[in-house]
Amino acid sequence: MKKTVAIIVGLIIVGVLVVFSMTFSVAYNEVVIRSRFGKVDESSIVREPGLHFRLPFFVDAIHHLDTRLQLLESPLITVQTADEQQVVVQGFMLWRVDTKEQGPLEFYSRYADIAEAKSSLRTQFQDALNEIGTFKLDELLSATSALPQAEAAVLARMEGLAAEGIKPVSTGISRLVFKESTTGEVTRRMQARRETLADNERTRGEAEAQRIRSEAETTAEKIMAFAGQRAQEIRSKSEERAAEYLAQMSQDEELAVFLIWIDTLEKALAQNTTVLLETDQMPWALLDTSRIKSLQSGGASDK
Repeated sequence: MKKTVAIIVGLIIVGVLVVFSMTFSVAYNEVVIRSRFGKVDESSIVREPGLHFRLPFFVDAIHHLDTRLQLLESPLITVQTADEQQVVVQGFMLWRVDTKEQGPLEFYSRYADIAEAKSSLRTQFQDALNEIGTFKLDELLSATSALPQAEAAVLARMEGLAAEGIKPVSTGISRLVFKESTTGEVTRRMQARRETLADNERTRGEAEAQRIRSEAETTAEKIMAFAGQRAQEIRSKSEERAAEYLAQMSQDEELAVFLIWIDTLEKALAQNTTVLLETDQMPWALLDTSRIKSLQSGGASDK
């Protein structure tokens, strides 16, 4: 009885081992290369996550490739710019195993694993960072920095890795350090650039002030011209009305003079002012009623 139980347990263990050796799983972040007797072809790529079957391990070998983004950082390296200035650069690159078409097979045929690929890529990436040397220092430091273009040039140089089953996703410059011999030159150029910007702003301000001044003068001239024209119109109307009054008053000059004296008298006494004057002077003679009667009678007799 004990022997029977032992045999059954043994068979179960063997069965489990056989089943285990004939299955493998693919994670969501993996692609698997299944080689048969050490050979691979297009059918060897397994991309679908989940449980898959295979022939026993001595027939089929399973190689898992992580498809997540990988970070590669370079050490600090010295690069000479196009204007012969020395800068110290550190960059980074995000990359992953190319899962499209033959990408996994290309990667598998060249690298044993991700770690080996990183070791090889580090050297190539450091060499690609020399693309920064195609730019001048002023271009890298200006307000419209050429660093994005430099990073794009580095990425373009790494695009050749597609033949090795590697897909560069992005590259960047994480540090840009000046050597002591370059610092003085950088300071001088920055000061010169600021002075240039200040001169440009000053020139633009003066031009703007001149424009505002010209507009103000033009506006003032228009207002003065309009005011002059309007004043001339009012003056012309006044002269026309004055001519009408003069024509009317010329019909009876004595009456006109009398009305003028009356108007003058009203204005003189409009402020409740007490004035002691002789009444023999006009227009105060008008206050002498007897004189007024004599003037009226004299005027009547003349008529």
